[in-house]
Amino acid sequence: MADYKEAVVKNNSDPLYALISNGHMKESNTGNATLEDVEVETFIGFCEYAYTGAYVTPDCTLSQEAEGRHLGPLVDEGEEPSFNHVTCLAQDEPLDAAATIADAPDPWDPWNPPVVRKEDKKKKKKNSWDSEANDGPPPAQITVIYPYERLWEEFRSLKFRSEPASSSSDPDILFHAKLYVFATKYLIKPLRKQCLKSIHRDLCDFSLNRESTSVILDLLDFTYMHTGRGEPGGKSLLRDLVIHYAACEARTLADDENFVILLDSNGEMGSDLAMKLVR
Repeated sequence: MADYKEAVVKNNSDPLYALISNGHMKESNTGNATLEDVEVETFIGFCEYAYTGAYVTPDCTLSQEAEGRHLGPLVDEGEEPSFNHVTCLAQDEPLDAAATIADAPDPWDPWNPPVVRKEDKKKKKKNSWDSEANDGPPPAQITVIYPYERLWEEFRSLKFRSEPASSSSDPDILFHAKLYVFATKYLIKPLRKQCLKSIHRDLCDFSLNRESTSVILDLLDFTYMHTGRGEPGGKSLLRDLVIHYAACEARTLADDENFVILLDSNGEMGSDLAMKLVR
């Protein structure tokens, strides 16, 4: 819940201003309104923007407890390594090296020429065929093009005509998305641009690894839960930005089984991701 006064919203949001100034609603008579679906922190961010032109990016401390996120040691300390799965191919009796050498025919002895076995003849024929085959033109090389480098270049080059919110060494990226949804609902276009600019900045600097994938998964889940494909003015810019980042980091996110579960639960998310990867 959040309480606000008329002066804060008068020059920022027509829907909010109409809520408290139309003369017919309780909010209009008291000059105050209660927004049931808005978190206090989100509304504080709006107030910071309304008064100063830029909101403050809150800090977010990642949990250090990541169950099942890292591999343990292959051998417990203090225990001898087990070789139960090592298979040794050994002969029943050791070879006598001297006897083997003595039994071998001397290639320089004219009275005892070496015996050419059928297997050796086959090998020679095979080698001659291989050499003939190698005389032809080399096979064409198949170039595998991965989309990730291109996606990253496109993502980093995105431009948003707005100043970002204040920076943080450990930003709460989800907060930007929450404030964007608020700004979209109440038609605060400049704030929407600032949120997009701030998300883009923080995602470019975000270090994604096995311990931090939950941050991006939460961002994806919230974005697709609270936005549609269409918004006032066109497509959802928040969706497009967030799924673009997910496409850039698809290989890392795929290591988290929750990413697959999330894609299974939201068909639009899965199709948007696929289109980003193939375009």
